[in-house]
Amino acid sequence: MTIASGPKTAFVLGGTGNMGQEIVGRLTQAGTTVVFSGRNRARGEALALRTGATFVPGDVTDRASADACFQQALGLLKRVDLFVSAIGLVFVSPIGQTSEAIIRDVVEVNLTSVFRCSRWMFDHFKRNGGGVMVHVVSDAALRSIHHIPMYTTAKAGLLVMSELMAAEGAPHSIRVNAICPGATVPGVQATVAGFEHHAEDASTWGAAPSGRHGSPSDIAKSVLWLASEDAAHVSGAVLRVDGAASAAMRGGTRA
Repeated sequence: MTIASGPKTAFVLGGTGNMGQEIVGRLTQAGTTVVFSGRNRARGEALALRTGATFVPGDVTDRASADACFQQALGLLKRVDLFVSAIGLVFVSPIGQTSEAIIRDVVEVNLTSVFRCSRWMFDHFKRNGGGVMVHVVSDAALRSIHHIPMYTTAKAGLLVMSELMAAEGAPHSIRVNAICPGATVPGVQATVAGFEHHAEDASTWGAAPSGRHGSPSDIAKSVLWLASEDAAHVSGAVLRVDGAASAAMRGGTRA
């Protein structure tokens, strides 16, 4: 797939995750020059070798590391046309058993760090005449998923942030959209270090009305469309990529 008058350059936050890797690969195949970040150095280096994209290791929860990562990406690209946030950290736990430390970690990854990086990119876009921002959010932002309460809360905040940035950015030719994946395999599997038993188990997820789970390819192709001139008047949108699970109110399916 090529991007119709799409971005020449892109910075992908969370490019070493399952969805992020597919997004990086699809963008490079479409001819976009891509810089991507992530904490998993082995995955990042392998993806860079496979796609020709540039890997900048960084930890968004470490503010000094995040600052350095952002500055390095800008130094490499000079101008960024597309910013994609594809990071996520999930934690399975009832509300009453979600500790203060877990709350901080989950909110920091899923909301605070994305807000910080999006704010940087928003300012960059304003200085350079516009740009496109895509946040990979979750179906959990649209309806409460009770076994992952902090993830649900943080992703709901990210969805609102995306809409706020779209409204503020429109006069500056900045488009901001959110993608809400449903049950996606492989999807967000990262959890808090040392608590791997609190990750989600995709084998327990029910199928969407479409009869299947989503794939990272479904999400990446949606990013490419939102980044293209074909979506030039699309901003502030919430794109549900879930095989109609949300429309059918299938509480057992998720991303």
